[in-house]
Amino acid sequence: MTRRKTDRRRKQLLADAERVIGERYGEFDLSLAEIAGDVGCSPRTLQRIFREVGGTDFRSYLLAARMQRARQLLSQKRPAPSVRDTARQIGFREASGLRQAFQRFYDGLNPSEVRTESYDYDAAWRAAEDRASRSTT
Repeated sequence: MTRRKTDRRRKQLLADAERVIGERYGEFDLSLAEIAGDVGCSPRTLQRIFREVGGTDFRSYLLAARMQRARQLLSQKRPAPSVRDTARQIGFREASGLRQAFQRFYDGLNPSEVRTESYDYDAAWRAAEDRASRSTT
């Protein structure tokens, strides 16, 4: 009985952390400690929950949330925000940081190319998730 209660609690903490990240991903210095404080546990506990229950780590989850939002913003029909504006909206101080992260996450695709190319984001997303899961195991 205690084990099931613990498992439910850990799943709830993960869901709460994911919700908070979804609300706050645009903050420049968002940290594991802040998220842990928001959901009511220690940073170490939350990191363990991300790894053991979520199959990833905090940084990878935050990056994935930011990249998904960047993709949505940049692929909007005109007027799509600039790469610089997108970077600031999703938690990067400079466009160069977004460019580097975007290219790593989407296998070399430059964010400015999103408007001109039809790109299989779903395949890139799955590949990025696979890479993240392999790096945490």
